[in-house]
Amino acid sequence: MLTPWYITGFCDGEAAFTYSRSGGTFGLYFAIHQREDNRQIIDEIHSYFNYIGDIYINKESLPTKNSGFSKPAVYYRVTRIGELQRIVEHFDKYPLQSQKKHEAYLAWREMVMHKVENYRNIDYDILRNLAEKLSLLNSQSRAFKVHKK
Repeated sequence: MLTPWYITGFCDGEAAFTYSRSGGTFGLYFAIHQREDNRQIIDEIHSYFNYIGDIYINKESLPTKNSGFSKPAVYYRVTRIGELQRIVEHFDKYPLQSQKKHEAYLAWREMVMHKVENYRNIDYDILRNLAEKLSLLNSQSRAFKVHKK
């Protein structure tokens, strides 16, 4: 079983705190993407968080005109707002140590908490401002860089 501080350390380097936007709505995500040979750690993190979220498998794909070769991978993602609160509880208790990731987490956390606290009256202007801040912070994050081999 992984320790809480191990989870935080791993996520400091490998997790993404992000969002998607469709029309006027925002979907919030906590995600970790790893090569298939790291599946065990994804399973253990999933277990640590009491099996919230889902694990997806990305199969190997050959290069096409618009994309390169991709190796088999595993992707852990939490999207439900109630489940994201569990993620927030963990990182509030066991804070991220890198400044950039911690700042991105704090902006993402504000988005989560705004949706939790105002679920019937969400202020999308607040979410848009936080999303801009988060996008800027995430653009500087290693978790969002494309790795070319």
